[in-house]
Amino acid sequence: MSELANAISWGDGTSDALYVVYSGQTGNGGMMISSDPNVSVSARQKVLNLKSQGGQQLATLTVTQQAHSRAFSVGFDEGFK
Repeated sequence: MSELANAISWGDGTSDALYVVYSGQTGNGGMMISSDPNVSVSARQKVLNLKSQGGQQLATLTVTQQAHSRAFSVGFDEGFK
């Protein structure tokens, strides 16, 4: 099983990031997502486009984090099948 980790900026003017760890093999894997706490006064949202190795968009993952919060929510859309 292989594992790949990425830090992705929230893009909200802070140095905070989402941390995504991909594990498994093509067609059979998983993701673990974590985040820096949001200490700002504004909620934030990040949309991640999940693509195949060939660049074809497969799905969309939306991560939302409320202001002054460590918790976040994730919505997954498989509408690209």
